[in-house]
Amino acid sequence: MKKLSIFSFLLVFLLTFSSAFCQELEEPETEETEGKNSLAFVLGHARIGQGRNEAGEKQFTTVPSFALDYNYWFSEKFALGLHTDFLNENFFIESESEGTLIERERPIAPALTGTVKPGEHWSFGLGFGGEFAKGAESYFVTRFAIEYGVEIRDGWEVLGSLTQDFRANAYNVTSLGIGIEKRF
Repeated sequence: MKKLSIFSFLLVFLLTFSSAFCQELEEPETEETEGKNSLAFVLGHARIGQGRNEAGEKQFTTVPSFALDYNYWFSEKFALGLHTDFLNENFFIESESEGTLIERERPIAPALTGTVKPGEHWSFGLGFGGEFAKGAESYFVTRFAIEYGVEIRDGWEVLGSLTQDFRANAYNVTSLGIGIEKRF
């Protein structure tokens, strides 16, 4: 019985001491002073869903890409911005309506995108815009995006990005990238 009471006393003492020590080490909460604007640069690869080679045969087509994303944050959870993807190589697709081979020359795809950030790291976006290429038809774009970001410090964040673009009556693009974002 005496061993049990000594053990109980030591356990209570250690728990009390450790909780008091932990309270001293906790950092005080500070208000966030980050701005309402953010700018991100993302490097990635884009997979062209209906890619073709020069002979018109189906092929697995990936091209290097980058994106510049600007957001205005209305609150910690909601933003509206302009997300622009640049596909940095020429490639071929087959037109769905005519069945002809079309070369896309380094298309640019800006989209007005709404973003929801339900937690600390994940954000989800939905956007609408267009894709424009030199000397070719322009397409309407619907974009879905998922990002996972980790704050480094002072408003800087490293992020991973997965986007899916649907070009109306044309082709689809899936992009996977890594980037850096600054909030100001």
